[in-house]
Amino acid sequence: MPSGNNEKLAKSATLGLFLCWIATAVALAGGVVTIVGSFDVNVGQTRLLIRFNELYVPEYASRTGALSYFAFSYALWRLSAFLRLSRAGQVFAADTTAHLRAFGRWLLIAATAAAVLPLLAMAIHQFAFLPPGARYVPPIRMPLFNGIFVIAVATLVMTISRVIDEGRRFREELEEIV
Repeated sequence: MPSGNNEKLAKSATLGLFLCWIATAVALAGGVVTIVGSFDVNVGQTRLLIRFNELYVPEYASRTGALSYFAFSYALWRLSAFLRLSRAGQVFAADTTAHLRAFGRWLLIAATAAAVLPLLAMAIHQFAFLPPGARYVPPIRMPLFNGIFVIAVATLVMTISRVIDEGRRFREELEEIV
């Protein structure tokens, strides 16, 4: 591979790594804001109002669903490990594709958790903590397309990492023959 391509790969991986760290910080902040809820911050003479409100589930269910932010942050951490190895020139190494596959797997876990955990929290709350006469199921509106889209992207990432792994294995077998 020519040196120019290595430099382009390193620059792309560095930019991707930088953006990945920003996305991780934003995801972690989103999880914390979801768990903490609404609060005010005084910055000098300015009052900053932080409000989190999910219209489609009760507040306790959205706070439970905030665990998906942390799973997404871990997925981004695995993506950053992939980008660090790619920047070092190990694009097709087994460790590199393992990080890419783990990114897809944790992205899938985060998407599933975002959809399932709030519903599970609501079910537990309704059937375990409320007396029989007070039980009711509130109207639920879930953004279904977002979850399906993330699951499709996660599946695509895992498929791409599997193709890269198979290509690497095939190349290793050919090198053994020759």
